[in-house]
Amino acid sequence: MILLFTLLLACGLREDRIESKLDEMNYCEEAADCVDIGGECPFGCYILVNEAEESAANALLARHVETCMYDCMAPTEVLCEAGRCTMAGW
Repeated sequence: MILLFTLLLACGLREDRIESKLDEMNYCEEAADCVDIGGECPFGCYILVNEAEESAANALLARHVETCMYDCMAPTEVLCEAGRCTMAGW
């Protein structure tokens, strides 16, 4: 039981680190700086990052294995608001 708890805790910490890294990769000066690299469970339907970070973000997500499924709406317009990439309507 303790081993299972330890494994679950480690998995959660790893997801927190990935989410933190993805957050650091989300910056812009204008909407053209932003790219939607798609959705990855459990990080959401739309993962927005600076276009210069696209390869690094995809590599980071490729190392994470999670089995779940989202029912996402079609992406809308990508915007740059207050230095952060966002989707219209978020």
